[in-house]
Amino acid sequence: MHLKVAVYTIALNEAAHAERWANSAVDADYRIVADTGSTDGTVERLKAAGVTVHQIAIRPWRFDDARNAAMALIPADVDVCCTMDMDRFLEPGWRPKLEAAWKPETTALFCQTTYKSRVDDSTPLRSWPAKNFHHRWGYRFKRPVHEALVFTGEREVTASSSDIVMFEVQDLTKPTRNSYLPLMEVAHKEDPADAQICFWLGRDLMWANQQDRAVQLLERYLALPTSTWGEERSEAMRYIARMRPEQRLSWLDKARTEAPHRREIWLDLAEEFHGKADWLNLFWACTNGIEKTHRTGSYLDDQNCWSFRLYDLGAIAAWHLNAMDRAVEWGQRAVELDPNNKRLKDNLIFFMRRREEVRTDL
Repeated sequence: MHLKVAVYTIALNEAAHAERWANSAVDADYRIVADTGSTDGTVERLKAAGVTVHQIAIRPWRFDDARNAAMALIPADVDVCCTMDMDRFLEPGWRPKLEAAWKPETTALFCQTTYKSRVDDSTPLRSWPAKNFHHRWGYRFKRPVHEALVFTGEREVTASSSDIVMFEVQDLTKPTRNSYLPLMEVAHKEDPADAQICFWLGRDLMWANQQDRAVQLLERYLALPTSTWGEERSEAMRYIARMRPEQRLSWLDKARTEAPHRREIWLDLAEEFHGKADWLNLFWACTNGIEKTHRTGSYLDDQNCWSFRLYDLGAIAAWHLNAMDRAVEWGQRAVELDPNNKRLKDNLIFFMRRREEVRTDL
């Protein structure tokens, strides 16, 4: 199926990513960027790479207005649009995969979005499907920040292709995130029933150390009828547990009930029981956490919970409970995951000696 395809986005001072973005989208019929005031050479680099650049101004600033303005610049004869931020890039070979997956009735297509720490890092941090391809007509962006692509037609028909991969190497040096919190306040005021923005606002307030209001927003999020995603609900409970230490165990237990398949919750519980020297419950939490061998694939996955810590805590619990075979097993696994950690190595030597003493006594 032959399609006319446009890859488009907005940009502000993205010179560091311009060529990579342009090169990854070179198989598109159109590459269109709406620049919102770059002063670092972004426009020049994009034009040199053959990208069509329009300079626009959005006042007051809203991401949805900017993205809708960019979408309006796409020629009318385009069949499929691909929205791709400048710090993202498509895996080579995406065009024939798109044409194979897109059917005449399709209005939007989900591809795999994969976060990486570096461009040359083959190990993904996290990955999930995202609606990055859409029909030229019937779509717009909604929300002043954390903007969502919404369908405005009569019947949306979505498809998916996990073979199409869009990578992101997030640029944490950019100052644009400083504007997110006030824009989220605007978004929440415009639509108080939007559970997603309520969660994100509560999370950002927590990061801004506005804990009382953060807890209030996260509890509101949990009470909204549109708050139905168990993994995100459990994350909100983890945040509240972090901010309300006197209620931590209660909130973590709620999070465990909400999404028992998430290793993150079991690690939180393990840390809590370790702090209380509750060795039996620590062993229980570590056992359950270690049994969770699959990440959820959502943006909420926490890389830290897949490191040595659960095995470390589990080995300590096993030692206190005199389960020395398990202490050695988990101690060895902890060292494998962090081979330069002297404390883990010393602990393992201690566990092995203790196991031999136990066997000798028998």
